[in-house]
Amino acid sequence: MTSAVSSPPEAGLVATVGDRRFPPSKLATLLGVLVEFGVDADAVLEGTGLTRQDVENPFTLTSCAQFMRATRNAVKLYPDWDLGLRVGTRLRATNYGMYGYALLCSETVQQMWNRAIKYHPLSGGMLPLRWCIEGDRAVWTFPGRSDFPWPDIDERLYRFMVDLQFAALVTIGRDVMGSWFLPLEAGYAASRPVHVAAIEAVLQCPVRFDQPRNTLSFPTAWLDRAPQLANPITASHVSMQCARLLDELKWSAGITRRVYQELTRLPGRFPDIEQVAQTLCMTSRTLRRRLEAEGASYTELLTAVRKTLAIDYLTSTLMSAEDIAEALGFSDVVSFRHAFKRWTGRTPKEYRKASDGGRGNAQPARAPALQQ
Repeated sequence: MTSAVSSPPEAGLVATVGDRRFPPSKLATLLGVLVEFGVDADAVLEGTGLTRQDVENPFTLTSCAQFMRATRNAVKLYPDWDLGLRVGTRLRATNYGMYGYALLCSETVQQMWNRAIKYHPLSGGMLPLRWCIEGDRAVWTFPGRSDFPWPDIDERLYRFMVDLQFAALVTIGRDVMGSWFLPLEAGYAASRPVHVAAIEAVLQCPVRFDQPRNTLSFPTAWLDRAPQLANPITASHVSMQCARLLDELKWSAGITRRVYQELTRLPGRFPDIEQVAQTLCMTSRTLRRRLEAEGASYTELLTAVRKTLAIDYLTSTLMSAEDIAEALGFSDVVSFRHAFKRWTGRTPKEYRKASDGGRGNAQPARAPALQQ
């Protein structure tokens, strides 16, 4: 029997590769490896619109396109073939913020992997991920060269991307589980490369080439094992935070982002679609059409804003349900409670108790930091 878990397509998040949504940690890791080998940082960043100072600034936001441009530069500037391995082994769980911590405190290997898939967009990952159970093996599969979602992938760049994914998966797995957590076997959908010794040294398992797929295999018997830092309570809390971040990320692109910004500009005072369209210098009909093209609608966005604000008020203030209902424009608290239960599966009281926000601070309500 074979079961599979796959990452959702980026298109489903209404996102574009040019959107600056991610901290620069992965780009900083790439740049650090190149600089250590004497490569000029400006040459690596050429065409990205970023400087070395930008990459070193933890508050800079970067895009997948910028990382890809720097990678194209890097593989041309680096003399050997093992660059992907060198970068991948430096991408530790803590490089990925809340996403990485969600993996570290998972209750089992299977839960860790499922969360890696579910929250993959938070990592700035550029390739679809998939793992499945095949007999007595749990197998991760990565795209072949012809299936890469990026254009103009030459042999050197292809090798880099696969090596990076393999090395990062093994490195993060060992961060979570311990040094013993190594794959049974690796399969490359490419011929035997010149840096095969480096691949074997990093993956520490038998490696086969000219395979039909790029795969890393692990024993299914390990799926129920607990990570070193497993903590059910923390795992639930961090997973909830990742879900919230993923929800915010969903509304972070194109015209969708601009409408979302208008709706969050003055929390509690939500302009209707005619007012938003006027602010954006277009008709409401044009706005609806453009939102539809991005897979969104004004109603969905308004609901998302209300939900996000409600969660923020419940977890970071001592506002009562009655006050939150009024702040979000509900006619009464009962309507708010019903809506919140529909959004989250919990009542406001249950949600506040689960997130431990009820002990929170007595600061006045604030809008969440949704705008960049």
